[in-house]
Amino acid sequence: MKIGIVGGGSIGLLCAYYFRKKGAEVTLYTRKPEQAEALLKNGVTCLRNTKKDTVAMYAEDWAEGMYRDDYLLFAVKQYHLPSIMDYILGVTDCERFVFLQNGMSHLSMLENMKQPSAVGIVEHGARKLNATTVEHTGMGSTKIGIVQGNTGHFNSFLHCFHNELFPGTIENDWFAVMINKLIINACINPLTALYGVRNGALLTNPSLHQAMQIVFDEILQAVKVKNREEQWNRVCTVCRNTAHNHSSMLMDIKNGRQTEIDSIIGYILQQANKQHTYVPTLSFLYYSIKGLQKEQQ
Repeated sequence: MKIGIVGGGSIGLLCAYYFRKKGAEVTLYTRKPEQAEALLKNGVTCLRNTKKDTVAMYAEDWAEGMYRDDYLLFAVKQYHLPSIMDYILGVTDCERFVFLQNGMSHLSMLENMKQPSAVGIVEHGARKLNATTVEHTGMGSTKIGIVQGNTGHFNSFLHCFHNELFPGTIENDWFAVMINKLIINACINPLTALYGVRNGALLTNPSLHQAMQIVFDEILQAVKVKNREEQWNRVCTVCRNTAHNHSSMLMDIKNGRQTEIDSIIGYILQQANKQHTYVPTLSFLYYSIKGLQKEQQ
């Protein structure tokens, strides 16, 4: 089985490592040719609990890749998807796609696809240390939801998740799973990025904790979920389990990169607008992060 992974960030490297451990032929398609060269030379190294292991890896520049794979997995930021998909659909014979983006603004694109397509919700903690090394900072699971097609189209791919360190499951109500992750991302990422704090500060700093509660209340007004207490407990648990981590949005701001604010808070604002719901704190967060992003670039 051949799996192509588009994107050499932390999740792309983590998936590539574990898929190779299960015997799949993996190609990593990277944005920078220099990373592809390093991967060809050094393979992918995974660090977990101070133990290192390295697997050989084939890699190509994503603008020149052949994309001759049985499955293509997209581990890039949501804002890269439209241009990448336009190119790849023109050169590949692959007909089975898996998307691992944060947020939900890419769902409209998937719903219009004719090829078997799935979303993946990755709950592992991962940190990219360099071009070829990823640290597996926290074990979780990967939840797969079939958007187009059926489970049979992804049976071979799902074999890669028969691993106690990298498990995965099919989720029938994948939309609910994505909403759960959206709420977590929307509560944690913008606030930590705006105030430059680690995730745990949203629990330990009373004022920031109150700010997160205000954000949470507005999110639930927009997305209309019922299990309020369960959702809040889930947000707090993630903050607690990742207390020493910097959120991905904070790291994007620090490194002058575009953030995923449009696919996270932007999506929630769209839902609020459809319902004529007033969410001033979310609007403030959205424009604050957009402003920081512009200043840092």
